[in-house]
Amino acid sequence: MSTRTIAICLLLALFHFPLRACEQASTTCTEADRWQFSLAMGAGFRSNPLHGGHNWPLWLMPDLSFYGQQWFFDNGTLGYTLDPNADWQFSLVSRLNEEAGYFRRASPANVFQRQGIASITGPQEKFLSASHKSVAELANRPLALDGGAQLDWNWAGLQWRLNWWHDISGQYHGQHLKFGAAYALTHHTGNWLLSSAIAWKDKNLMNTYYGIRAFEGDGFDYQAKASWQPELALQWQYPLNEQWSLLSTLRYRWLDTKVQLDPAGPTTPSPMMKEQHIRSWFVGLSYRFF
Repeated sequence: MSTRTIAICLLLALFHFPLRACEQASTTCTEADRWQFSLAMGAGFRSNPLHGGHNWPLWLMPDLSFYGQQWFFDNGTLGYTLDPNADWQFSLVSRLNEEAGYFRRASPANVFQRQGIASITGPQEKFLSASHKSVAELANRPLALDGGAQLDWNWAGLQWRLNWWHDISGQYHGQHLKFGAAYALTHHTGNWLLSSAIAWKDKNLMNTYYGIRAFEGDGFDYQAKASWQPELALQWQYPLNEQWSLLSTLRYRWLDTKVQLDPAGPTTPSPMMKEQHIRSWFVGLSYRFF
């Protein structure tokens, strides 16, 4: 990924994150001290960038959240906000790491898809390499639990967020960061949420999931490098009444999965990767139960 691409994504810096609590629910916050659950039904998928990996169909998309005075749960993220009334909100958070979901279709990490979509349609870009490794040829990758800190603030009409995550389950012994913001717009055409982010994943995380061990194939030990991964997302919702609404989401993430045989040698895309991006889309109806 070029320096120019990183710079553009940093400037855009828009990404989806759990909505802040408020007295009454709106497009940018959720009502405090009560559970909210809606289920979207429609058609869509999330692509799998791995050789032999299956795309994840999106027929049903649950949206479950609860914001108390300090504790909150939002689509798989459990958190505790230290000072919920401050302009700058600092929270301790935990959630399942999503990487294992590309190796296991039944992974619990696939239950809650990241709300705040983004998929730019177009021809698939393929990695050109002499050989590739299918998921079926690889050893199982671990399901990890991440814990960390989260900082939220509003500035220049945007909702900004900085996340730091660390492996608290001892599966990949690494960490990753994510920085971005989101812009919400209420219009007669519906409620719009434009977002993007840039994530950094350290060498230990990337090597655990995307490195290739010597015993997994050709006798070569491919060591993965740390990775920068920008993403863009767009969500549209059009309320039909208090319960029903139309929902559309798009999401696109660029991947950087370089590996090398020699720490001082050249890098090459991981042999397990067939694409250098992950894209997802969904179109359907959403029903709010409570």
